[in-house]
Amino acid sequence: MKFTPGPMIGAASGSVGGQVFSRNRYGAYVRTRAIPVNPNTLAQQNARRRLSTYSANWQYLTASQQLSWNAWAVQNPIINTLGASQALTGQAAYVGVNTRLAQATDTTIVVPPLTPAPSSLATLTGTWDIGAGNFELDFTAAPLSADDRLWCQAAVVFSPGISYVKHLLRVVSITAKAQATGLDLQAPIEAIFGALQVGHTVHVWAAVFDSATGLLSVPLSVKGVVVTT
Repeated sequence: MKFTPGPMIGAASGSVGGQVFSRNRYGAYVRTRAIPVNPNTLAQQNARRRLSTYSANWQYLTASQQLSWNAWAVQNPIINTLGASQALTGQAAYVGVNTRLAQATDTTIVVPPLTPAPSSLATLTGTWDIGAGNFELDFTAAPLSADDRLWCQAAVVFSPGISYVKHLLRVVSITAKAQATGLDLQAPIEAIFGALQVGHTVHVWAAVFDSATGLLSVPLSVKGVVVTT
């Protein structure tokens, strides 16, 4: 968890109770002191492999290419969970873009994108019927452009009162290019979260993914309670 130090606390480091205070190049943060759980799923193994591969590949870029990524990262800051703008390192930007491209089985790149991130979806709605009805995502504008995919993250919770799910989101689908509306997400969600049950609340975040640049639009989100007919 990130936090913003105030006038009474200029900086914090070390641990208090079960909380650990520290900072890195992106700012101050606090985390729970705990032994992490590592289920070591296939998805986790693949994610670590991609991260390791492109972190190592950075050293094989030319000096000019690395400088280009450094400049691109400064000009394209990200927004952190506190809403603050922060610039990644060139290496972090290169790794982030290329791990997404690799995850989507698209061609990776050695020079930064020359075009901006794609525009967000205009609308996003869902139906959540695991019976005879539809369990699908509908969006506009559709179909997507020829080089664009839909990048879908989801979370499944037991209570409709749980609204903050960002830490629970998992990538459940990266669609084919030019995806049409009416995307069936039941099987991809159940493959990660297990069988859906009536009363579960499903949260879906969907963004447009440019398969040529590895850039994502700002996501839209939708949620609904699972029903059956």
